[in-house]
Amino acid sequence: MFFFISAPETKQGQTISATSSARYGRSDAPTRAALLLLAFIACAWLLPGIFDHGPWKQDETYTFGIIHHMLVSGDYLVPTNAGQPFMEKPPLYYWTAVLFAKAFHPLLGYHDGARLASVFYNLITLFFVARIAQMIWNERSILSVPVLGTLALFAGSPGMIKHAHDMFTDVALVCGGAMATYGLLAIARNEKRGTPALAAALWFGLGVGITEMTKGLFVPLTFAATAMCVGALVRECRTWSYWKMVGIAVLVSLPFFVVWPALLAQHSVPLFMEWFWDNNVGRFFGFSVAKLGSDNDQAVILRALSGFALPGSVLALLALATGDWRRIGQPHIALPLAFAAISLAVLQSSATARQLYLLPILLPLIMVGAHAVPRLPDWLHIVWDWFARIGFGLISAVIWATYMVSTMSPQYHHWIAYFGKWLPLGFVTPFEPLAVAGAAAMTACWLWALNKFKLGGKWRGAFSWFAGITLMWGLAYTLLLPWGDFGKSYEYVYGRLDDKISHAWKAGDCMASENLGESEAPMLYYYTGILHQPIDGINQTACNWVILQTPGLAPLPEGDWTPFWEGSRDGDDAQVLKVYRRSEPAPKS
Repeated sequence: MFFFISAPETKQGQTISATSSARYGRSDAPTRAALLLLAFIACAWLLPGIFDHGPWKQDETYTFGIIHHMLVSGDYLVPTNAGQPFMEKPPLYYWTAVLFAKAFHPLLGYHDGARLASVFYNLITLFFVARIAQMIWNERSILSVPVLGTLALFAGSPGMIKHAHDMFTDVALVCGGAMATYGLLAIARNEKRGTPALAAALWFGLGVGITEMTKGLFVPLTFAATAMCVGALVRECRTWSYWKMVGIAVLVSLPFFVVWPALLAQHSVPLFMEWFWDNNVGRFFGFSVAKLGSDNDQAVILRALSGFALPGSVLALLALATGDWRRIGQPHIALPLAFAAISLAVLQSSATARQLYLLPILLPLIMVGAHAVPRLPDWLHIVWDWFARIGFGLISAVIWATYMVSTMSPQYHHWIAYFGKWLPLGFVTPFEPLAVAGAAAMTACWLWALNKFKLGGKWRGAFSWFAGITLMWGLAYTLLLPWGDFGKSYEYVYGRLDDKISHAWKAGDCMASENLGESEAPMLYYYTGILHQPIDGINQTACNWVILQTPGLAPLPEGDWTPFWEGSRDGDDAQVLKVYRRSEPAPKS
């Protein structure tokens, strides 16, 4: 739960590396202890929320729908969700998830195995964030306090800890962004030193290619604009050598931009245009928003910066206010500042925007904001530390208390009625020894770390914040996970449907659908094996079954239908699924 251990410090008090231990005549035991602690922290941050729950709406359900289609059909070219092409994003994350799902099945269910792709991309992301931190602080050891502090700021961002555990393409997007940022920063630093290296261009190109193959053109174009800004702002980068490295990076990234799009266009020009024109160009200018959804209320960026992106957004403003704007000619300022400014300007003017679109901006904000941390007065570090201790400590205590009440009979659940806004109060959380043991271990580690935070010096607030938010997340996704899954997963509602319809379903039957959403349709297929057939307002179908979804309940298609089943996720009264059966078999054509 905590990055800093009570190992002896160097004269500068900045590192607990093996080098410093040897220099002062000590063994490398503190380093081994530090690495073991880092491994525990990585597990505490990475794993809660990955296993033992079904795909949750909104993004996981359609993402897994595409993964499931690839698993059962072997069609990897066209992202397809419950039988319908879903051209919103390129398929790199889906391909990776399919590999993990196959590799760990049947040890893990397909959805849990697929979610391991997020763990894979998160590990790569954290590695490159650490490498970036080493560059911006000129530190050789990953165990340097500023490096660990920068990692803590990044991993402790609310947006990062929430979405890093989701099964969706943005996790790979952040990974590619971190890799590309590292590569471009290395190119610029090498130019300042007069030592250009091909490896930096390779990482820059590979990272940009990954961002294109996970989310589309927005982030790659932003990196292109950022590279031009760095070439203009950093004096040493106004050279042929710099642009040669950038050109090599372009060549490295070219296959990502050409191979899959070309194969898609060869397979179907309309599907290619739906991906390229509607989902990339149309979402920005707005002409496809009515069809694809997800508009921009013009306040989403402000909301994200004031919550989702903390503490990086505030620290970045402090860093600039205390003089870092004067260092715009330095690569570690020019690069993140240019990327963040371009991204925010484009997102604010885009017709489509969600808070999670700011995920690639978290790292640049941390890169700029981390420099403000050593400048903050000591009293502010103490306040930050105690604010995190008290705030996250109280939330964690509430989670423990809520868990204990939720394991009791429902007659006592009025004590936790507040959570009834999101979760069914009638659910009794089962006692799971492994989950409780994990939660207890994380809590004990956090309590042990409380008197260690001060050893972080100027970084004590950052460490305390990270430890607290990681504990809060870890407790919620170990202790309360069964309750959350019961309320948010479609496994239980479709399980009830499957139990009833399995006795009435006949060979050759099919199920038409009206108004069945992109989240509900793939879960119907995954949990019941029924692949819906949308009738899209035609009002005619030869199927003997039809499923309708509220709100926006469409009329039944032509014919005589009798109600067969009705259900919803427990506690979700706003969305009801209704299944009808044809009274008489449809006439054969």
